[in-house]
Amino acid sequence: MDELFATALHQALTARDPRHDGRFYYGVTTTGIYCRPVCPARPKPEHVRFFKSKAEAERAGYRPCLRCRPDLSPSCSQWQGTAAVVARALTIMEREATESDSLGVLAERLGISDRHLRRLFREHLGASPIEVAISRRLHLARQLLSQTSLSVTDIALASGFNSLRRFNDAFTGTYQRTPSEFRKASPQQPGCPETITLHLPYLPPYDWNTLLRYYARHEVFGTDVVEDGWYLRQLGTPQGPSLVRVRHLPEKACLEVSLTLHSFSDLRPTVAAVRDAFDLDHNPLLIVPGSAEASVPALAALAGGIRIPGAFDPLEIAVSVILGQLVSTVQGRRNLQKLVERFGTPVPNPLHPRLTHRFPTAEILAREDLSVLGFTKVRAAAINELARAFLEGRLTLSRSCDLAATRQALARIRGIGPWTVEMIALRCLGDPDAFPATDLVLARALAASPFRPDELRPWRGYFALALWKAQTAGDAHDTTSPASGPERSLT
Repeated sequence: MDELFATALHQALTARDPRHDGRFYYGVTTTGIYCRPVCPARPKPEHVRFFKSKAEAERAGYRPCLRCRPDLSPSCSQWQGTAAVVARALTIMEREATESDSLGVLAERLGISDRHLRRLFREHLGASPIEVAISRRLHLARQLLSQTSLSVTDIALASGFNSLRRFNDAFTGTYQRTPSEFRKASPQQPGCPETITLHLPYLPPYDWNTLLRYYARHEVFGTDVVEDGWYLRQLGTPQGPSLVRVRHLPEKACLEVSLTLHSFSDLRPTVAAVRDAFDLDHNPLLIVPGSAEASVPALAALAGGIRIPGAFDPLEIAVSVILGQLVSTVQGRRNLQKLVERFGTPVPNPLHPRLTHRFPTAEILAREDLSVLGFTKVRAAAINELARAFLEGRLTLSRSCDLAATRQALARIRGIGPWTVEMIALRCLGDPDAFPATDLVLARALAASPFRPDELRPWRGYFALALWKAQTAGDAHDTTSPASGPERSLT
């Protein structure tokens, strides 16, 4: 490691700077333990070894610290240049790939050779794709062993392993103890056998209230609901319906996620979806300018930990953005309700009285005449073409997509302009730099702001959210959430 770079890491370690949490890890050679840079332990500098990722530390034979729990820490989301390819690969591995998927299949989806993919992983994470995948599955397994009463066999399946033997071998090889031995040494939390409850940590501060208000204002009829401080959503999976319930535990700096799953194989992608939807891997301390003034409302919102609302179902959100063009939030929600009631699928035995429908499938959206619902012909045709492009593989709506190519594909659809493209990129594609500059509320806010959007690259999406919140927080006709202007406001 470069001596100057190592010196900078030692300085960050000495300062316990939370801005570096998730960006690097350090191992202690005398104990064989690796930690986060915010860990209260302070080893001698000569006993410290730095790592780019948790997988690299574990590959070198180090075990996670039980005090700072690096295996449960949020991941760094600042990916630029060739590292963006690694970020796409990690998303596919986390949400879509199975243990049986080969490296060649992953590389093909990314449009590169498997050799180049291995090189990029070594460069940015210090470990191979397979080592990173196993490391991430084991982190989830540790959490399930310590926080649930699931059997070891069920945990192996839920974590992404195809066999108990492979799980036991990987766990024992990494942590020098069997899963059963680890569970005995961990404090157990009581839980309902039909429900899995997990605590997903975040890096404070976390603006839960603004995020929950957003979800309440943008409820999709029959699909999600905000109730008594909880966010609830029913997920339709090939195995059957599943229920996700999320609430905030500020005293523990985490979200409590309660899952009622039809199959344990749904657990890993569902947890990844929750992390995306609630932006749990964001480090808010990275994006507030050093010259930030508390008197500037937008910067106060940034400093308060504002988060980008993600998407459990990217196609659903993309359609909602189209139906929300140039109308109020209330009217956009009514448009969605008409769509779901007419073309959605009723749920026979809903897990919650208000979660009664599944959103229309891409096949239905592609073939039906949506103008019968009162939508303009241009807007109805835009949804039809969006769904067709999605079905035919001409459009990828996921965090693993090529952002530039997806933006171009969206812009080619008649009825989708720059505002819609950027809103879809912000919510569905996970682009933290998406910025709908043509939004009228943003334009009004920018005119009064001492900061320009380019000053906060690559975090302009958070700046947009902060401006929306600051500009509309004083709206008089809605005391529970900001108003929507001619364009739908996110907050």
